Amino acid sequence: MGIGKTYTKILDNKTAAASGSTTLGDCTVEDLSTALQCAIEVDMTFNASATAGATVKVFASGDGTNFDTVEYATQSVNVSAGNAIQVTFPINPAAKYIRVQVTNLDETYNITAISVWSIVQE
Repeated sequence: MGIGKTYTKILDNKTAAASGSTTLGDCTVEDLSTALQCAIEVDMTFNASATAGATVKVFASGDGTNFDTVEYATQSVNVSAGNAIQVTFPINPAAKYIRVQVTNLDETYNITAISVWSIVQE
């Protein structure tokens, strides 16, 4: 059996309001049952006047319905005012299911065009 990778969009073109977050309900549940490795790719656009970055939070679940209330993994994203950025980071695929949330640390400006992909190697 060959090793393959799947690239799946799990959050599509959302906005995180100033000091707000995308919701777990915005994100499609990703099944990592057969994953050997997993990475999360996030794209987002910062407002030209933004002064704070974002935190990407990964939440785990054993049944795909009831997700942890504390994040399983996190990744900080530095602000890049006026720019679209892309960041990819690995996560441990020990969790059976995951969802991703993006939290805006800027108190004044929205983060737009937030999309998240999972990259799973099976």
